Amino acid sequence: MTNKTILIQVRIPENLVRIIDTLQDQGIYMNRTEVIMDGVRRLVKAYQTEDLLKLAVFRSLHGKKGTTSFSDIAYEYDPIDVESAITEAFHTDSIDEIIDEVRR
Repeated sequence: MTNKTILIQVRIPENLVRIIDTLQDQGIYMNRTEVIMDGVRRLVKAYQTEDLLKLAVFRSLHGKKGTTSFSDIAYEYDPIDVESAITEAFHTDSIDEIIDEVRR
């Protein structure tokens, strides 16, 4: 079964287009569409989680409001449990690595 595709036009900074073209020239991707679809697919996958703590981190870093915030988590969870959940969700306790993953 083939998924129906929809044309979406976006404006992308010139420097990103050059990088996309380089990936294509290196044979990593067949064309620009494939690069962009892979990037969107990875972004969607990163945000598709039911882990409330991870979602709160995503929203906080992007300045977005949601149904769960760090304040809500602080009232509902023990700080040690929160630290363990962060380490489990991100497979590290390094704040730098966590921020890098969230910003990808």
